[in-house]
Amino acid sequence: MSNLQQRLPEPTSGEICQVLGDILVNGADIHRCLAAQALGKIASPEGVQPLVTTLLDEDEDVRTDAAEALLRLADPRAGDQLLENLIGDPCSEVKLAAIGALAKLKDERAIPWLRRMLRGRDEEIVWDEEEFYATGWDDWVEIQARSVAALAEMNVQVAVPDIVAAIRDDDAPDFSEYAFRALAQLGRAGIDALAAFLEDEPVRLRRRAAAALGASSVPEAAGALAQALADLAPEVRLAALRARAGTCADDSCLTVLFDDPNPNVRAEAVRLVGARFPEQLRPLLDDRSECVRAATLQSLTGVAGRFVDDDVIVRMRTLLADRSTEVSASAARALSATAPHAAMDDLTVLLTDRNRPVEVRLGALKGLAEIGNEAAASALAGVIDDEMRPLRLEAMTALARLAARDANWPNIAGETLLAVLREAHKPDPGGHEPEQHAVDPAIEQQSCGAAEPEPEEVPKQTPTSTLAAILDDTPEVAATLSLPEKGQELSQADMERLAIAKRVKGKRRVVSASEIDVPADVRRFAARVLGDLDHPDVARELALALTTKDAEMRKAAADSLARIGARVSPLHSDVANALKTAAETVSLDTKLLLIRALGACNSADVSGVLLDLLGDGDSFVRTEAVRALSCLGQAGEQIEPLLADADPSVRLCAAEAVAKSAGSRSLMPLVDFAFSFEGRHGLEAARLLKEVDAVGASALFVDALRNPERTRTWPVAIAALAELNHSGTSKHTEAAGNGPHEQ
Repeated sequence: MSNLQQRLPEPTSGEICQVLGDILVNGADIHRCLAAQALGKIASPEGVQPLVTTLLDEDEDVRTDAAEALLRLADPRAGDQLLENLIGDPCSEVKLAAIGALAKLKDERAIPWLRRMLRGRDEEIVWDEEEFYATGWDDWVEIQARSVAALAEMNVQVAVPDIVAAIRDDDAPDFSEYAFRALAQLGRAGIDALAAFLEDEPVRLRRRAAAALGASSVPEAAGALAQALADLAPEVRLAALRARAGTCADDSCLTVLFDDPNPNVRAEAVRLVGARFPEQLRPLLDDRSECVRAATLQSLTGVAGRFVDDDVIVRMRTLLADRSTEVSASAARALSATAPHAAMDDLTVLLTDRNRPVEVRLGALKGLAEIGNEAAASALAGVIDDEMRPLRLEAMTALARLAARDANWPNIAGETLLAVLREAHKPDPGGHEPEQHAVDPAIEQQSCGAAEPEPEEVPKQTPTSTLAAILDDTPEVAATLSLPEKGQELSQADMERLAIAKRVKGKRRVVSASEIDVPADVRRFAARVLGDLDHPDVARELALALTTKDAEMRKAAADSLARIGARVSPLHSDVANALKTAAETVSLDTKLLLIRALGACNSADVSGVLLDLLGDGDSFVRTEAVRALSCLGQAGEQIEPLLADADPSVRLCAAEAVAKSAGSRSLMPLVDFAFSFEGRHGLEAARLLKEVDAVGASALFVDALRNPERTRTWPVAIAALAELNHSGTSKHTEAAGNGPHEQ
C-alpha cells in the first residue's frame, strides 16, 4: 500500500455519492451538471435520492442531466418524480429522458400520458410554447418517436390505433419510420396494422412497412412478410429482403426471390442469402442477367466445401470466357474455391493472358492465391513485373500472405519477395559479377543453418511434383512432358519464372539482383509487405534496404522493421546497428519508424540513443522515443519531466509510460498530471489511474472536492471520479450486488 493510501482513507461508494450530492445542492451550474452525470455513470443506489431531488432544479440543463442519469439507474424510487416531470416540466430534453426512464421501469402510470402525446400537444401537459420561436427547432417529432418506442417497449398493444392515427395524420410531421418499427413489436395487432399499409398505399409507406415486417421477430409476421415479398414494386421487395436477411438469413421464404422478374432483386437475393441455399443456385449460373450470374458465382465461392459438382465445375470453366468482366472474374474465384486442382491450368493461362481485362486477370490471381500451393506461388511470381500496376501489387500482397501462411521457410513466395527487395540495393552494372551481400556469421547460422557440404553426384529421379519438373531437365522429364529433343523454346516470361523458382532450391544461395528486374513501385511494395514475415533473414534484408538511395524504399523498410519488431523481439544486433546508422540521415517520417523499431532492439547502447532523443526539438521524435523506451522496459525517472512537455501528445505518451513502468509509485505524478494544463488530460489520466490504483486516486479526488479553495479543479475531480468508479468496473459496484440500478 502506498503512503498516499495510508494518509487518505479509502472512500466508500456512499461517501463518493455524498460528496457529489452536496455539489448537486450547493455547487455552481456547471458543477451540478457534472455531478449529475457522474452519479449516473457510477450508478450506485446512494446516488438515486440526490438525483431525484435535482429533478426540481431551477436549471433545465441540470434537470436534464439528472433525468438521463436516472434513466441509466432505472430505480423505482424515481418513478413518481419522473412522472411529474413528464407532465409538468416544460423542457423537452427532460421529457425525453423521463419517457425513456419510465419505459425502462415499466411504469404503467405513464401509458395514458404517452398515448395522449401521440395524438398531439395535450392541454394537460406543460410545453415550452416559445421554444420553437426562440430556437427554430421543434422537438415534437422526437417526443412522438420516443413515446411510440416506449409504448412498444412496454408492449402496449391497445395503443396500436393511436400509432396508426398518428401515421395517417397529414398535418403532423412524418414519423412513420419510427412508428412502423414499434408496430412490428406489438404482436398480432401491430402486424395486422403493418399489413394494412401494404394495401394501396404510396410506395414510400409500403417500403417502410415491408422493412419493419422483415425485421420483426413476432411469429405472426410471416404471412404479411410473404405479401411484402410479392409486392409489385421492386423497392418494396428489396426492403423486405434486406431486413429479413439481416435478422434471419436462413428463412426459406426468401428463396422465392431467386426467381424474381427483376434481375437486381434476384442478384441481391443471391448475394444476401444464396450461400444458405446453394442447392437452389445451380440454374442461376445460366441466368440471362450478368449481375445474377456474377452474384451466383460469388455465393458459390463461400460454400465450396458443401457444393462440389462436376456439372457446376464445367459450367464455371465455361464462364471464365464470359463476355462480362465481373462474371469472368467471379468464375475464377469460384473455380479456385470449388475445384482447385482442376482450376490451376485455367487460372494460370488467364492470369498471363495480357489481352484479357485486368479485372479478369485479378480474379484469376485471387483464385490462385486461394489455392496457395507451390505452383500457384510460381504463377503469381511470374506477374510481379506485369505492366498493369494493380495486378503486380495484388500479386505481391498475395505472395506475402502465402509466405506467412507456409510453415516451411524459405518458400517460393518469401524468396520471391526477398529477391525483389534485393533489387533495390543491387550494385551498379560494370561488367563484374554482382557481389553477394555480406552476411554476419551469427545471422547466417541462425537463419540458414550450418554450412552444407558440396553435393555429391547422385542418380536423378523422376520429379514428384510440378515444381520439381520445372526445375529439372533430365531426359526422363522431357519424355514425360513430350518435349522435343532440342528442348522447348522458352519465352522471356517463362525464363523469369524459372529464375524465380530456382532460387528456392538452396537455402544458402543469395539471389543475384540482376536475376530480377521489376518496377520501382513493386520493390517498395515488397519492402512493405515483408513486414508481415517474422524471419531473421527478412529483417536482415530490410536492414540492408535502409542503405538504398530510394527514400520511399527506406521508409517502407523502416515501417516493416517496426512492425516485425512489434511482434518479434529482440531484433538482431546487426539490425539494431543499421537502424541507428540510418536514423542519423533519413527524413523525419522515416526516422520516426526507425525509432519505433529500436524499441524492439536489446542492444546495449540503444537506450542511450533513445534517452538522447528525449530532448529532440521535434515533438514526434520525443513521443516515439518515449514509446520505444517503454517497450524496452526502461522508461524510468527520465520520463517524468515530460509530463510537463509543451506538446500534448508527448505528455500523454509520457503518462502512459509512467503508469506502465512505475506502478503504484505513479499515483501522485498522474494525479498532478490530471490537474495540470487546466485539466486538459484529466480523463486520460483517470483511465490510467484506474489500472494503477483506482481507490487511492479516488481518495485524492474526493479530498479535492472537499476543499472549497480548489473549486477551479472540481470539474477535473468530478469527471475523474466518474471514470474511476464507472458502473460495472469499480469495486464499489461489484460489492453492491445486482440491484435494479445496474445495467
